[in-house]
Amino acid sequence: MKSLTALALLSAGLLSGIISCKNDSENTVPAGPQHFTVASWTQDLQYVAATSSLTEGSLTFKGKGLEANGSRYIWHKEYVYLMNLPEKRFVQYKMGVDGSLVQNAYILTDGVVPNYFQSINVVDDNTLLVLGANDSGNNGSIGWARLSVPDLKVVAKGTLTVPYNAAKPGLEFYPGKGYVDNGKFILGGYFYNTATRAYEVDGVKALVYDYPAMTNLNVAQSNATAGGIGYDYLSSLTTDEEGNHYFVASAGKYWTGLGGKSGVLRIKKGATEFDKDYFFDVTSQVGRQGCLMGMNYVSNGIAFGTVQYEELMTSVRDRLKNVGQVVKLDLRNQKATLMNVPLSPVSMVRSPLVFNGKYYTGIAPVDQPAFIYEFDPAGDANGFKKGLSLDGGGSVQVQLIAPHPTK
Repeated sequence: MKSLTALALLSAGLLSGIISCKNDSENTVPAGPQHFTVASWTQDLQYVAATSSLTEGSLTFKGKGLEANGSRYIWHKEYVYLMNLPEKRFVQYKMGVDGSLVQNAYILTDGVVPNYFQSINVVDDNTLLVLGANDSGNNGSIGWARLSVPDLKVVAKGTLTVPYNAAKPGLEFYPGKGYVDNGKFILGGYFYNTATRAYEVDGVKALVYDYPAMTNLNVAQSNATAGGIGYDYLSSLTTDEEGNHYFVASAGKYWTGLGGKSGVLRIKKGATEFDKDYFFDVTSQVGRQGCLMGMNYVSNGIAFGTVQYEELMTSVRDRLKNVGQVVKLDLRNQKATLMNVPLSPVSMVRSPLVFNGKYYTGIAPVDQPAFIYEFDPAGDANGFKKGLSLDGGGSVQVQLIAPHPTK
């Protein structure tokens, strides 16, 4: 038996040596075809469904995608995450190489932060940081929790201090998007008074905490405009190649402000204060009292976003009408270029996709055909292509676009 074991070990060693001598490219698993997951709201239900292309063909949601009830969406690596508010479930879907899409896990959020996840942030490859509050009245304290991924477990949780004015008990802070840099968590958000039913603004404020302790609150403030930053369910925070961070500052009458100038504020890599020399005033360039809603950085100083034309609105619900338009943003030269695409509801800015140097978002004008559009950062106002057509059995609005793995 001993000699047979030795022979087996010798054979295994020879086989290992032969394999290790092969060219690395011969051992590489070939990449499969590219697929994408698209989340949508239709006139009947909400769906997540997979497609083999964003630039051609058609995708029908009704009766084909997985039914989903989501308010906030995020994707990270090979997983899509969806916050189901009515059921207070944070759901994880796995995207397969073959285009498959299956619900993998979920976590009940009630009692974690302590209620539901309002702010969802990827802080590193293995960690999500989520924040939330009670249904009403946070009284200067909200909850946070760190989740490990992909196993979707709560590894730490607690409360953090937020600005609070006891003389205005109806005034609450709503956490938005944030990021971790140089041992700090820097958080955007907005202030809303539930008693007066109005936003309250005093310049622009970001909250700065020690990370991972989530203690030692400091407030970074800019007076460049007056509005909220990093709105929670929109793509309202982005980062360039140098690690500088850009917050969308929405100062609209109907969106986190009082009707002032909306634009972009920057916090440089490693810093904890707004760059005093940087405010990209988008409203003044696009006209129609355009309120910047969100943006995604692509490359070489270029981002794409969406403006909401508030002169076409009479209430916040009008964001569901054709009031939004894609805008190209040159962050280095502070130049805004309106893209010559149709107006549509502003859901196009919830969670678009930057992929292989292009920007993809859904444009779905009310009572008109809906498509995924591809935008080229090197192009002009006509630098886009109409791609995948979308069918929701009626109206359809894209909430998220995410790429599947290919290996």
